[in-house]
Amino acid sequence: MLQMQMVNKTKRPTPTLPREIASGTFWFGCCLEVHLPPKILHNHNASYLLLGSKATVLVDTGMPYGWAQLRTELQTVLNGRPLDFVFPTHPEAPHMGNIGPLLELYPRMKIVGDLRNYHLYYPHAQDRFQTMHAGESLDLGDRRLQMVPAAIHDIPNSLWGYEPDQRILFVSDAYPYTHEHEAHQCGLTSEELPEEIRPEDTSVVIGFALNWVRHTDTDVTMARLNAFLQRHPVDIICPAHGGVITNPRQVTRVFEQGMRRVRM
Repeated sequence: MLQMQMVNKTKRPTPTLPREIASGTFWFGCCLEVHLPPKILHNHNASYLLLGSKATVLVDTGMPYGWAQLRTELQTVLNGRPLDFVFPTHPEAPHMGNIGPLLELYPRMKIVGDLRNYHLYYPHAQDRFQTMHAGESLDLGDRRLQMVPAAIHDIPNSLWGYEPDQRILFVSDAYPYTHEHEAHQCGLTSEELPEEIRPEDTSVVIGFALNWVRHTDTDVTMARLNAFLQRHPVDIICPAHGGVITNPRQVTRVFEQGMRRVRM
């Protein structure tokens, strides 16, 4: 499923969201609008849906302000199927902010992941919690989503997701880039953007969400990340705060340079 719209400047079709980035894997977005007259630029806040033969899972939920858009995109792609699981990578608004309305919309849906503290947010829904740890997998039928330790974490109960068959990695706050794009560019991957991602494009999220980078050795952090990538080879990286990354080696270098830049 790949929706297209025409861009007047180029007369070429441009992908729009929701976008199928691999078989049965969809990219949703509720971008933050940045008003810089005369333009309104956009900044990514992404979530992702995996369809299996037996079950479905949403990775992260986006911000509450994006609920109307997420609901429409989700119902369009599910096309009558239920949402069985939601996997918030950690308990912050961009990642779990729409769990409340999702619980109401899908009464059999379960929340999965490292659910420490989630009882404080959803005390009425604890019977729908399914705690999972790094190393465990969520069975979707003909595919699975593995819970893996976050090599780059925001808070202690951050988890990443890994789909081994399609080599897709869901990295939460890691690999961020705040490339401010035009409204028609929301569905462009890292290689489709008109300009390459720069280290300075990573600074906003690294500086705030990953501020521990200022106080740690980037060499040690990168050694941990590179060792993780050796164990979990990837073709596609899906960050929450950036578009889908289809050139992971190149953007890993940019991410490293961004961390070093923030640490200076």
